[in-house]
Amino acid sequence: MKIHFLGRSLDGDGHVSRNNSSGHLEAIRSCVETAELSIPFEVVNVVGGPVKKIRARWSLRSVGRRLAERMESELGTSGPHVLLHTVLSGWDLRLIEHLGSIWNAFDHRVVNVIENIRPDHPVAPVLSRYDFMTCFCDDLRMKLEATIRRPSLHWPSHTNVLAFASLQPRRPVDILQVGRRDRARFDRLDAHCRTATAGRPFLLDFTTRPNPAFPDSGPVELERLMGAYARSKVAVCETAETTPRFEGRSPLTTRWVHGWAAGCTVVGTRPTGSGVAELIDWPESTLEWPDDPEMEIPFLESLLADEQGLRRRRHRNVAEALRRFDTRHRFASLLDALGIAKPDPLQAALDRLEVEARLAERQIMGSPA
Repeated sequence: MKIHFLGRSLDGDGHVSRNNSSGHLEAIRSCVETAELSIPFEVVNVVGGPVKKIRARWSLRSVGRRLAERMESELGTSGPHVLLHTVLSGWDLRLIEHLGSIWNAFDHRVVNVIENIRPDHPVAPVLSRYDFMTCFCDDLRMKLEATIRRPSLHWPSHTNVLAFASLQPRRPVDILQVGRRDRARFDRLDAHCRTATAGRPFLLDFTTRPNPAFPDSGPVELERLMGAYARSKVAVCETAETTPRFEGRSPLTTRWVHGWAAGCTVVGTRPTGSGVAELIDWPESTLEWPDDPEMEIPFLESLLADEQGLRRRRHRNVAEALRRFDTRHRFASLLDALGIAKPDPLQAALDRLEVEARLAERQIMGSPA
């Protein structure tokens, strides 16, 4: 069995999603043979006028031919061979028009939608060329499935939890803010952390691209990001539904998964989309903001002062992340849907995830492991 991992390059410049994709690849690679098939970022991230789009179309042809040759060489081993194509936009989908007959050589062709592809997009019908679809957002998945009439799975956000789970108690960062935020709330919090007297909380505003002028590979940047989470007591996570590209949808995004895996107490506004409630149904998975904005600072300060509460949530969140959000769980569900037996290394990893989860739980209140 072999997974052919097709997607935007994990090296150099590119969309920050490549950081998360690198974690997915490493988790899958740990339990099954893989082939990484990289698409240059500039070919599929087309922003600009018609000239740039024309050039991108020509580039897609040559990239498609190159990848088809690579695929042919990777198909020599025994199967089944599963093509897993991660897509963020219509330009990612356009690539498969240039793969030629090699497209039919795979036993299964799976498209993994990790961004908000519109069902009415001109190239959306290309999705019907795949045998199966996975999607990060269940509401979007149902719309796309109705359009393309292909079986699909809800693949809620996930990461390589086995690699990044952290129960370390030393957490010098009090509050971690990554990416999307309620601007008014963040400004209030930032002002307090900058101007309060001695003992004020330490707020870290971390970007997923630490230095955009000198980008590193996806795996390196993901390590930096998860290192920041693992050193933080509280992680702030805000629902995506107010972001225009989500069109009112409210899926579980990866910020929550990263925070739970790293043992943070997660504070924010819970996502409310389809299929989310059962994913986050353990006590204190997300602590909601007070209704009164004036109470937000006292609320956070009380959390930071409660060492026992921070420890309790740290262990419970790590345990739940191991059980629910490791990439290996998503991969196993895909193999089940495709009727492919789980390889022994994958089953061993799933068993280990449960063992590690139990160990985390047994240490919640200081019990011996």
